[in-house]
This record gives sequence, C-alpha cells and structure tokens, in this order.
Amino acid sequence: MKDIKFYKMSEPYGYFSNFAPYPILLDGEIWNTVEHYFQCNKFEDDILKAKIKKIESPMKVALEGRDTKYHIRSDWDSVKEMFMFNALRAKFFQHPELRIKLIETGDSKLIEHTSNDSYWGDGGDGNGKNRLGELLMKLRNDIITISSDINIIMPPWIAFPQISQYDMFWQMGLGADYIEEWSIFYLKLNDKLDYQAKFLPVSDWIDIYD
Repeated sequence: MKDIKFYKMSEPYGYFSNFAPYPILLDGEIWNTVEHYFQCNKFEDDILKAKIKKIESPMKVALEGRDTKYHIRSDWDSVKEMFMFNALRAKFFQHPELRIKLIETGDSKLIEHTSNDSYWGDGGDGNGKNRLGELLMKLRNDIITISSDINIIMPPWIAFPQISQYDMFWQMGLGADYIEEWSIFYLKLNDKLDYQAKFLPVSDWIDIYD
C-alpha cells in the first residue's frame, strides 16, 4: 500500500482538497465547495450561515468559519464528521470524473498532509488523525461496494437523492450537466438490463428506463 498525500489544489491530487472548485447540492441548496457547506453548518444562526455561504473564496470561508467571535453549535464535535462525510459523498457522487479519480487510488492510503491541521490532516509529521483522508478512504470503499466498475455513472436518484425527476434542477447548471452525462452513458450501455437490475429506480423515477 502506497501513501498518496494531498493538500494544495495546485499540487497532485489537489481535487481531494475541500477547497477544490466542485459545487455540491445538499439540503436543497448549491454550495460552491465542500468547505462552504462544512463551515456553514458549524452555526445555527441563519443570517451568519447566509453570510458565509456568499463568500466566494473557500479560503476566506474557512477563515470566517474559524473566527472565534462566532458561537459554534453546541453539538459540533459530535456531528462534524457526519457533515464532512455527507459533503464528500455529494462531491464524489455528483462529479463522475472525481469518483473515477478516487477509485483509481486503489488501496492507497490517502493523507491530507499539512502541519496546519492535526485533526483533519496528518499534522505534517504523520502524528495527526488524518480524518479527512480516513473519510475519503471510507467513501472509496462505499463506492466500490455499490459498483466496482470504474467508469460507471450512478443514476441521478443516487447522486442527487433529494431531487425529484420533475424538478427544474435538471434543466440548469449542475443538474443539467449531470443528467446529460448520465443519459449519454446509459444509452451507450451494451447491457442495459444488468444496469437496470443493479440500480432499481425509486418511486419518483420508476418510469425512467421505459
């Protein structure tokens, strides 16, 4: 097993960074990055969350979310990994090219290598908890459990479980891009019946294969 270290977006594997510019849909809203979603959910004040969400730079979002003048939700320590994992799942399920890159790491150990963080990262010397790397590896295993086919594109009800087939979301931006990519992939499949059996549509998508 080899180590794969990541941190800065300008370096190899920079797309694993929470700052990487891949928007996600979660809780009925589009978030510019994983960092935007994560930092906003530290707080219960809707006005503050809206303020942070509007900040363009994920670095500035991180700094704002860490500002000690704000009161973090009392249960944050117990729920922060849940929010992080949900955001990572959205990122890698909603962007098929990223899912491929994650699977391509095989059984490598993923490490956020930075002296700036000993909880999410390795602390720079390997003594940190590396929880971001650990969650990415858990997600990698979850994805492979669903399908070991590296090139498969998940159906929209798995990538975006909160969105109805009839929602306007599929006609713009992230939704339009995904539904087009998935449709092209599905129509080119040689064995559509196998795909249909593996990915049974939920009730709102029941007629999608007809």
